[in-house]
Amino acid sequence: MTSKSLSSWVKVALLACLAIFVTISSLSFGQQLTGTMSGTTKDTTGAVVTNAKVTMKNEQSGDMRTTVSNETGYFSITAVQPGTYTVTIGAAGFKEWKQSGIVFGQGDDRTLPQIALQVGAVTETVEISAGSLAVPTANAEISATIPQDMINAFPMGNRDAGELLKIMPGMAFSNGTSQGSGFSDKVVGTNSGPIGNFSANGTQPNGAMAFMLDGANLVDPGNAGTQIANINQDMVSEVKVLMSNYDAEYAKGPVIFSAFSKSGGAKYHGELYTYARNSALNAIDAYTHSQIVSGATTAALAAPSESYYYMGGNVGGPIPFLTRGRQKLFFWAGYEYMRQHPQAVSSTTTYRLPSNLRETSATPPSTEFRAQPS
Repeated sequence: MTSKSLSSWVKVALLACLAIFVTISSLSFGQQLTGTMSGTTKDTTGAVVTNAKVTMKNEQSGDMRTTVSNETGYFSITAVQPGTYTVTIGAAGFKEWKQSGIVFGQGDDRTLPQIALQVGAVTETVEISAGSLAVPTANAEISATIPQDMINAFPMGNRDAGELLKIMPGMAFSNGTSQGSGFSDKVVGTNSGPIGNFSANGTQPNGAMAFMLDGANLVDPGNAGTQIANINQDMVSEVKVLMSNYDAEYAKGPVIFSAFSKSGGAKYHGELYTYARNSALNAIDAYTHSQIVSGATTAALAAPSESYYYMGGNVGGPIPFLTRGRQKLFFWAGYEYMRQHPQAVSSTTTYRLPSNLRETSATPPSTEFRAQPS
């Protein structure tokens, strides 16, 4: 087999795998993750400019989308992935209009306001600040979007992005009449995440919150509405929490936690990491130390041994053999290995008896006896 035919077979195999992946993934999308950008091209006098070329470029991947304004000056670009974009508009006899730093979240529909093309040479460019587009105004949904840099900066004990619910307004632990909460931010496991342990604006904790990754719902309705999988902190690019007034495309609710996975860019990027927590590095406060010195307790009981190690990595970039310099197909993959050793919980209970009972007891004198539950 020649190298040329081998290369052809590799391309066919990659395309087949990509088609299968896209087909399976599309079946799990229960919501609209992409957005729409629209606007109307006009000149400085307010007259409509037709046949203006509109180019939308993803600042991370370099992917470009183009369209042309119609006879009324209106244009629209659909299926916009979450990310940061630069929009360029050009027409014959007008200076190039450019706006960068336009941030799209999950399902955002944005209309570019005040597009005013100035008369001049096409080689000249007028750059516009994107500060006025910080908040979408196309709908009345009440939501909060957490970008990637904030996700990376927020300390999460159990490496589950669902822990970001703690910083959302209206969230409270669903502990009922007891102290604390059943949610532990130390151990990662199935049905041990924050879903079911938080109440949003007074809603029912179990079954009233959708926990989604790329449109797939990770909540088990047959198990009191708890989550069946965790969303890794290092593998999501954006988290959006919708509280109310969202579109009918969201079938679950009334509160929706939606995460969007990372994607590859125009250049290869990757990372290797290890997160470690070990009780050997924990400090013992003065009171506990005095109890250990006096013999009232032991160091093993006062500071039980526990350790947690999370080792992983991820990589992304353009898919080789298929780009041919155009870089329109990208990949991203990640893996994390968890090694968790929580503190052991003793099932032995110690009972201390008054001295008079110890002296009259039929059992040999002792300071204490232990009962082991069956």
